[in-house]
Amino acid sequence: MTAILNPAIKHYEWGDIVALPDLLGLPRDNQPWAELWFGTHPDGPSTLKTGNGVAPLKNITGDLSFLLKLIAVAKPLSLQTHPNTAQALAGFDRENSLGINRTATNRIYKDEAAKPELLCAISEFKMLCGFAPVGESLARADQNGWHELAEQLQSNGLEATVRWALKKTSHQDLQNLPQHLHALASLYPNSGGVIVAILMNHVVLKPGDAIYLEPGNVHSYLGGMAVEVMTSSDNVMRAAFTTKHIDIDEFFATASFNPETPRSVTPPESSNIVSAFKIPSAPFSVERLHVTNDISVSAEHDAEIYLCVQGRAGELRQGQACVLRRGENLNLTGPSIVFRVWGDPTN
Repeated sequence: MTAILNPAIKHYEWGDIVALPDLLGLPRDNQPWAELWFGTHPDGPSTLKTGNGVAPLKNITGDLSFLLKLIAVAKPLSLQTHPNTAQALAGFDRENSLGINRTATNRIYKDEAAKPELLCAISEFKMLCGFAPVGESLARADQNGWHELAEQLQSNGLEATVRWALKKTSHQDLQNLPQHLHALASLYPNSGGVIVAILMNHVVLKPGDAIYLEPGNVHSYLGGMAVEVMTSSDNVMRAAFTTKHIDIDEFFATASFNPETPRSVTPPESSNIVSAFKIPSAPFSVERLHVTNDISVSAEHDAEIYLCVQGRAGELRQGQACVLRRGENLNLTGPSIVFRVWGDPTN
């Protein structure tokens, strides 16, 4: 019998009250279902049934180096970034030495891991990702009459302009905002975060499209459903758009202000069952299986998680995941789409 995982369910305020319950075939309960965590991170460990009852996944696999999530975004997430390994190690030690409890609301570094992320859209997915070229932002500011923003960019550059936007207590609401920022401006009037959002790339992923976020990438998710794969980490530096703890100084210490083109890693269209996401630097590997007929897969690594996101794949229903140990087999049926994830700690 396949070991079906019980995920940790996260009811964050930005979650969707409909999307995840419907995907799982569960009744709606008017709570915002934001994330399902499949992994061993202490802030949301998965469990599974064994011959002796219910056990933590960690008891079967040990600590996994990766974390797999299903997310459903109905309201914008915080403007945030994540640390690299050196920053995570130093920050974790620093907060320990200050005596900040690991579960405290003002704790930033929950663990010692960097937090690169792969996001693959299940529905249309909208996000802000990295900073646009300064020249483009200047032209947009001039065109729309955002004179103070243009002056800041021209005189002080990108990072100083972001600092001005976030440090200033209140800003006048800007006119002529692009459509994708209307919800942010309505939810967070007079916020410098909206000014920062103007300077960022607006990305819309179609179902199946994927993007890779290196540590330091500044981003905010605006809406949609997606699969997220990351290291087993919950280190988040927030700067705006949230009621959670904000630390502007730590945000600037970890954020990248190099304008960049978002890093698409969508596999090319293929007639093969397996589509691999090629990310040489990532400490995890991800494949998407387009199952049309009955197939059998075998785990080639110490621990692999399989997550069905569409259809029914044999014993895996839509929204369910299971774990396989090296050499164990799983029979899949179609039509269905299943993600396969494993850790690669050598990267």
